[in-house]
Amino acid sequence: MRSYDVIVLGSGGAGLVAALAAADQGLSVGVFEKSHLIGGTTAISGGGIWIPNNHIMAASGYDDDEGDAKIYLDRLTLGETPSDLLQAFLKTGPEMLRFIERRSPLRFFSVDRPDYHPGWPGAKTGRSVEPLPFEPSMDGSLFRKLRYSTLRQPVTSTEAKKGISAHIVADRQGRNIRTQGAGLVAGLAQACAQTRVDFHLSMPATGLSFNGRHCLGIETAEGSISANIGVILATGGFEWNRDMVAAFLPGFTSAATTPPGNDGDGLRFGLEAGAAVANMTEAWWTAAYQIPGEQLDGKPLTRNIVRELALPGSIMVNSNGKRFVNEATSYNDLGMAFNTFDPGSFSYLNRPAWLIFDHAFKNRYTVASIPPTKFAPSWMHSAASLTELADKLSISSEGLRTTVARFNEDALEGRDRAFRRGEDAHGLYYGDPTVMPNACLGPVSEGPFYAVEILPGNNGTKGGLTTTAHGQVMHYDGTTIGGLYACGNVAASIFGKGYPGHGGSLGPILAAAYAIGVNLGTNGSKKTGDLLVRKSVSRER
Repeated sequence: MRSYDVIVLGSGGAGLVAALAAADQGLSVGVFEKSHLIGGTTAISGGGIWIPNNHIMAASGYDDDEGDAKIYLDRLTLGETPSDLLQAFLKTGPEMLRFIERRSPLRFFSVDRPDYHPGWPGAKTGRSVEPLPFEPSMDGSLFRKLRYSTLRQPVTSTEAKKGISAHIVADRQGRNIRTQGAGLVAGLAQACAQTRVDFHLSMPATGLSFNGRHCLGIETAEGSISANIGVILATGGFEWNRDMVAAFLPGFTSAATTPPGNDGDGLRFGLEAGAAVANMTEAWWTAAYQIPGEQLDGKPLTRNIVRELALPGSIMVNSNGKRFVNEATSYNDLGMAFNTFDPGSFSYLNRPAWLIFDHAFKNRYTVASIPPTKFAPSWMHSAASLTELADKLSISSEGLRTTVARFNEDALEGRDRAFRRGEDAHGLYYGDPTVMPNACLGPVSEGPFYAVEILPGNNGTKGGLTTTAHGQVMHYDGTTIGGLYACGNVAASIFGKGYPGHGGSLGPILAAAYAIGVNLGTNGSKKTGDLLVRKSVSRER
């Protein structure tokens, strides 16, 4: 098999952007994907990209500047992320979006949505962008190799929130139009193919080859493949690797919403090469649920649950029948509440959790994929009274009755005294604007009552290989590993525990991927991985 200037492991958003940027520099690029499909986690995601001060938001009338974004990110990351990494993201992110629009058929729109912490200094609205509906014009054999979500219709997040004609949806389906993450992947894959990037599917790497501390290429079942300039790890996180989860996320076990296959391969390759790691106890947390029998690639399918938690007339409670979080907060921050450990009971206090709602709520909104027009399935528990429902769920009936009574009083006043639900712009985004005085608050009072079990979930892990601002993998001694780069969830997130806004995971991931591709093209002929040693990076952040 031929050698390449650049080898990319993984075909999610990070891998595709890195491949496109490197190929645009005139380098030969081979993308190796262990799945039979292109797209990874990105393809089933919402496809939002959080990039401050970008040209798309400016054209839409939203104001921003790098200084405000830096203030916001300093607060979000608790001062734990080196400043040069944040500055590199803020500089590279807008360049990356311009590059994608210049080198691919994709076009983006600015989402009218506030940052997830709108009350913080430096927060803005409009920093999130998303692909416009994209109609592929690629070869049919390539199109059939693209992963997409069977749970998402071909609509944008804005259209899904406001509603869209069924005729438009049917027309898009007939024309194979892709939106959100699937649209992003389709547009990038088409651009890569047109730039003569080679895709090798169902071909996992079994390891990396080295000369001393310089990466020379990859090992596969079909033999060694050399990389003249560098290998880019874009293999995703380790959320499906039970041993790694047990080692790095002890006690924080959660259900992965990502496609099976994110087994930490790239992380393992990096560790074997002596790479430093960071942020290993964090993930992109979320609330989630499972429908019995549903599977994805032979594994249990886990779905995110977001809007139902913020709509008026629902609450989430633990086994004591008590609310424990602002249900309308960002899913990453809400997900962290599942990891609260109670020394008294020596248990994770908020596991399991339950979404509780009444008949009026069930008849008004789609809940856990069940529209108002359908009867509640068996896994959606129901009972005539709150006491009976609590008994079915084996939770405190007294606690549940007391919690609901207090919540109903607050709902009538439009003020959540316990958790301030619906008191900021982010919480109200998923509320029902027809409900007054608070779009996120409504009573739970009309029987029968219902419950859906809510699981601690994750949209991928956040911990991974420590990298420089140009994506070079750091050795644990503070130098770089020659010829080895990482981006995506295989690399440590620069946002630490935080999640800045819609697209907060894809934004820095794609910016880093772009920076790697450009850096390889600029410095590739020098064939050194020690161009930008950052002595300030610690072995573990």
